[in-house]
Amino acid sequence: MAVPPGHAAMLELYGPGCFNDFLWINEDGCANVWLDIQTCSRRASEMLSRKKIPELRSVLAGFGATPADVIQWGSTDNADSLFWIPSGAPDEWPTVIVEAGQLRLLLIEKPSPDVVRGLLDRTLNCPFFPSEFWEPVPVFERWQSGKEG
Repeated sequence: MAVPPGHAAMLELYGPGCFNDFLWINEDGCANVWLDIQTCSRRASEMLSRKKIPELRSVLAGFGATPADVIQWGSTDNADSLFWIPSGAPDEWPTVIVEAGQLRLLLIEKPSPDVVRGLLDRTLNCPFFPSEFWEPVPVFERWQSGKEG
C-alpha cells in the first residue's frame, strides 16, 4: 500500500505520534502495531465489514468504496477512527472520521494533513471530539520505541 505523499511528508516532519494527547497519527510499517497503518486498517476493515452501519456504507458507496476498502491513518484516545476512502488520486483521498461504536461519522473531503491542520486550528469541527482536544497551542508527542540510542 502506498501512503499518500502529503501524509508521508507529515510523517517526515512529525513521525507517528499524538497531537494534544488525543489524536494519534499512524505510519505504514510502524513498530507499534497500534500505530501501523496496515495492521490497523486490516483490523478495522474486518470489523466494519461484519457490521450493518448503513450511514457509513452509504458514504463509502458514494465514492465507490466499501468498509473493506477503508485505510486507517489515525485514531483518538476515545477509540474514534480516521480513515482514508481510497478514491481518486492518493493525495486527494477524503477522510471519514467514525465515532467509537460507529454512532456518528464526519466526512471531510480533504487529505489527512489538511484534516489534522483543520482540527488543530479549529477550522474543522468534529462534534464528537471533546473540548479538551483544542489546546491554545497544539502539542505533538512523537511515539518512541523505547530503545535507547
